[in-house]
Amino acid sequence: MSKDFYNVLGVPENAAKDDIKKSFRKLAKQYHPDRNPGNKAAEARFKEITEAYEVLGDDKKREQYDMMRKYGAFGGGFGPGAAGTGGFDPSQFGGSFRFEDLGGFGSFADIFSSIFGDEDIFSGARRGRKPQPRKGSDLAINLSVSFEESISGTGKTIILNKPSLCDICRGSGEEPGSGQQICPQCSGRGSVSYAQGAFSISRPCPRCLGRGAIPGRPCFKCSGTGRVKEKKKVRIKIPAGINDGGKVRLRGMGNPGDNGGPEGDLVITVNVGENQQFKRQGNDIYTTAEISFPQAVLGSKIPIKTLTRTVNLSIPPGTKSGTKLRLRGMGLTVNGSQGDQFVEIDIKVPKEISPKQKELLEELAKTMQD
Repeated sequence: MSKDFYNVLGVPENAAKDDIKKSFRKLAKQYHPDRNPGNKAAEARFKEITEAYEVLGDDKKREQYDMMRKYGAFGGGFGPGAAGTGGFDPSQFGGSFRFEDLGGFGSFADIFSSIFGDEDIFSGARRGRKPQPRKGSDLAINLSVSFEESISGTGKTIILNKPSLCDICRGSGEEPGSGQQICPQCSGRGSVSYAQGAFSISRPCPRCLGRGAIPGRPCFKCSGTGRVKEKKKVRIKIPAGINDGGKVRLRGMGNPGDNGGPEGDLVITVNVGENQQFKRQGNDIYTTAEISFPQAVLGSKIPIKTLTRTVNLSIPPGTKSGTKLRLRGMGLTVNGSQGDQFVEIDIKVPKEISPKQKELLEELAKTMQD
């Protein structure tokens, strides 16, 4: 025995019982494995803290422990003959010492129950009370819109097949007038605990579905689940300028809550179709325009279609293929941020030309060589 439990808990030897309990609560929350997943050092520290409180938190065990400290159990170990130098002679305790000699320890769960009561040390919730209302989970769907609809915004009507509270039992799962009884599996708590090593994890009770009670007779419409599937027409407003993969959330259109809790949300992921003419990057729009060789050399003005209208674009003389020209303010305006339209120039080279065109090009080639 080499651990000083007072040092482990960080309290003085004359610490009051409430101070010991307070220190243990603080350290247990800090080093609990659920807060330190995969941290072996924290796990070892947590076991050490719990071991210390098993002794110091019990008046009888603490008294015996203090007596062993008085005989020098922490001065020089248990070696024989150490008593005269502050050591400890195990022969005084029958030749050996085990913590079980202090009266036996309870389980970790018993310790936490006595220290934290019905409180979950992480959420602050209390066990054993009437099940609390819980918000329903979200529903997620995908919705496809065209590129043009994503630019201007649109409205879509869909038929949603979703669970709703049963209109006969109002979600209780019982046939009206049949009464309820406390769930025998969770004793009315609405949750059950599963052992995981030295710890327990709380989950909604599978028998009463977290309600804490079971019906005298199951509702004939929902078979006791409190839920029925129904088709519902939903109008969805798609905002102008939404990106591919953007989300629209409709509050209260998701799955029904438990124990009178509110419904979850409906989350729509918008899939935007492609457009052959326009490409979008952020708030900017990209297009391509073909021009002839003379237009590129001499310069010209060409009509360009934008998202809202057709405008004239000036082509500077000597423009090269691949040049990007900007039309300011002709992109998207989203949340006050305005984009531009970029036009990439592609010089078109004809595959076939007339004899006259060939003659002119040859003459031009000669003049450019001179």
